Amino acid sequence: MAEVRRAVVTGRRLRIHTEQPERDGRLRMEMAFQDAHHAEWALWQLGMRAEAVAPQWLRAALHDRATALVTRYG
Repeated sequence: MAEVRRAVVTGRRLRIHTEQPERDGRLRMEMAFQDAHHAEWALWQLGMRAEAVAPQWLRAALHDRATALVTRYG
């Protein structure tokens, strides 16, 4: 399962800078994207299969998108 998630995540990035396994089995990655729009789009496509831990503007953008959906469909 972890390999499938890794393949999905890495298929949406431009370049991987670092890749480090965590104790809980998750994989922490630092990736490059074309621009902010590409980063937001890529992470949004992954839904619950990935978490943006930084930068804060990306976390905020994903939060705003999720909140807008809850408002619309809630």
